[in-house]
Amino acid sequence: MIANKDSLKLAYSLKVEGIIWKIILDEAQDIMVWECRKADKSITFYAYDFINKQLLLDAYAFPPDWQLNIHTVHQGILYFTGLESEFSPVQKGIVAMDLSTKATVWQNFSVGLQAFTNEGIIAYDARLLPRKFVLLNAQTGVLLQNIETKDINNFTYLGNDILLPKMLQGSAILDTRYVLNYHNLTITSFFEPNNNAYKQLIEVQKNGQLLLQEIMNSEIQKLSFDTFFVWHNRLVYLKNKSEIVTYFV
Repeated sequence: MIANKDSLKLAYSLKVEGIIWKIILDEAQDIMVWECRKADKSITFYAYDFINKQLLLDAYAFPPDWQLNIHTVHQGILYFTGLESEFSPVQKGIVAMDLSTKATVWQNFSVGLQAFTNEGIIAYDARLLPRKFVLLNAQTGVLLQNIETKDINNFTYLGNDILLPKMLQGSAILDTRYVLNYHNLTITSFFEPNNNAYKQLIEVQKNGQLLLQEIMNSEIQKLSFDTFFVWHNRLVYLKNKSEIVTYFV
C-alpha cells in the first residue's frame, strides 16, 4: 500500500471471517451495517457507529434456522428480513433490532417486506395471493393502514446520500476503470495483470499527487463489479471481499 498519511486519514477498517455480502447505511445516525457469509453458510452481522466511533455489532448471529438477512437500517434500528426456507427466495418475516441495546423492538414472521418508506414499512401477508399490501409503523410494527397496489408508488422511499464512480468499460479488463471526481480528488480503481489472473487497485490523487494506492482484490479471474463509493465524506471499499476500509476524503 502507498499512502500519504498526512493527507488521507483512516476512518475505520475491520477484517472479518468470510465474505462481506451486503452493506447498508443509516443516513440519520451515521451507522454502517454489513452482512458476512461463511463457507459453512453461517451469517454474521456487523455495525459501526461513525459518530461515537463504536462497533455496535461484532459477528452477531441468529440461530441458523432463522434465515435472516439485513434489509434496512434507519434511525438506529436495524431491520432484518427472513426467507420461507433455505432453498426459497421468497421473503417472509421482519425483525427490528435496536442497535444501541441489541434488543428486539418488534418482530412479525407472517409478513414480507415490500419496501421501506419515510411513512413506514410497506408489507404483505406472505400467506395470501394475490398480495394485499399494508403500511406498518417502522418503530412498533403496528398496522397503520391498508394500501391499494396502485398507490404504492405514492410513498417516499428511503435513499442514501452516496456517490458512486462512473464505469469506463473497455474492450478488455485492463482497459476498464471506475472513476469518481470528489471535491479536488480523483478516485480511480483499475486492473493489472497478476500471474494468470488480475488484481484490482484503488488510487486517490489530489492535483496529480498520489495520496493512496492499495490492492482491493489480488485474485480476479474475470471482470469484477466490486468497486467503491463515497458516503458522508468517507471513501468506502472492500479488500479481498473480507475487509471493510474507510478513509476520510
